Amino acid sequence: MKLTSFVFTLAVILYFSSCSDPTLVGAGLLEDDRADVGFSDTLSISARPVTRDSIRTYSPFTSSQLPTYLFGSLNDPLFGRSTASIYAQVYPENNSPNFGENTVVDSIVLVLPYDIERFYAKTAGEVFGIDVYQLAEAPLEDNDYFSNQELEVAPMPIGSALVTVSVDSLEFTDYEGTDTVTVKIPHCRIPVDDAIASLLVGLESDVYESDSLFFDAFEGIHLRPGTENEGMLSFDLLSEHAGIYLYYRDSLAGKPKRFLYDFDIQPTVRFVNFQHNYEGAPVAAFLEEPKLGDSLVFIQGMTGLEARLEIPNVTALQGLVVNKAELEVYVASLEEDEPGFEPIQQLILNAPDSYGELFVVEDIALIQAQRRNLQDFFGGTPQTGANGAPTLYRMNITAHIQGIIDGERENVLYIAPLEKARTAARTILYGPGHPQYGIKLKLAFTKL
Repeated sequence: MKLTSFVFTLAVILYFSSCSDPTLVGAGLLEDDRADVGFSDTLSISARPVTRDSIRTYSPFTSSQLPTYLFGSLNDPLFGRSTASIYAQVYPENNSPNFGENTVVDSIVLVLPYDIERFYAKTAGEVFGIDVYQLAEAPLEDNDYFSNQELEVAPMPIGSALVTVSVDSLEFTDYEGTDTVTVKIPHCRIPVDDAIASLLVGLESDVYESDSLFFDAFEGIHLRPGTENEGMLSFDLLSEHAGIYLYYRDSLAGKPKRFLYDFDIQPTVRFVNFQHNYEGAPVAAFLEEPKLGDSLVFIQGMTGLEARLEIPNVTALQGLVVNKAELEVYVASLEEDEPGFEPIQQLILNAPDSYGELFVVEDIALIQAQRRNLQDFFGGTPQTGANGAPTLYRMNITAHIQGIIDGERENVLYIAPLEKARTAARTILYGPGHPQYGIKLKLAFTKL
């Protein structure tokens, strides 16, 4: 092992085992002028926007599945239009619904609880159109599904609604056995065509006892935006209250009942399709002329834009031990922007492996492996600038920069949001060419 690599590895171990404040180790060295310590913040950086074809939005492994699902058609004044639609299966809450020849359907309703924390931009009081279609093909539980994939859908909707969004809890009626109960959560409700109720009530008992037979009979639903809005919603499909509620009664006994078709049962598949259209938006010029990335950098959730950075001269530091490496980026303020588009709450950095696949940088991987707080040890969250400076992000990439210097890592970084599939947020940053708030890599290093 190289001496520099050994010294650096030892420093990292001591750092994470002995301190919980990332400013205690290395940060002081940024201002240190001792003879054996050097400091630089003048390394040249190049930046350009990149797009993603897709990201995975469903995995057969439960731990990798999305907990909540974006929905809507967002018209952004700077980023253009972004659309999120949902493909999802439902499954009966038990295999014996006890429908009989005397069953009378009162109503059938799709209940979609909100994930308010993931709403973005203007949503409260906005009217969102939601169209519900029946799938014409069933997704496969053991397959991965990506954000550019689509499934065949029946031509006519089985439900539609114009929903005025409220973050307040709204009541709806449920039943525990034959007892009427009131549930109060933030949600929306969409009436479903009675033909679906007839289909579900008319299924033979053996269909309810078999995953494959049930999905052959009712493949699932597709939620498609019916309006263009200035915000994006998010649904909590894993909520115990989410699903298709079939309200019915026995015509002889007359007592009301309900049967739930649930999103959150093991054999079901749920994934999101994302589409972005930058045509006519200000960001389009930056995609057509990547050199403009020197002035502004655009970062977006879903499968939206990321920033590709290169630091060409960092290899000139070969043989040095990095005590602290911090990437500093400032949020740009543009006159064309509108209020309500809050900056991304957690940025991360990805880098390619030897096969070109993107993974989080070593610094993040180490923090995650030790179950430490990403914000405390890596940074990447918006902070108030000092002395009137803009909001900024600082990201600790000491391990990754050391790897580049030692020739073990490619000299490329990608700025992206954390949990990209779950956020519609976006951030515009000043590029490396800005005279006052350009992207900087601050390095403190030891000369051996």
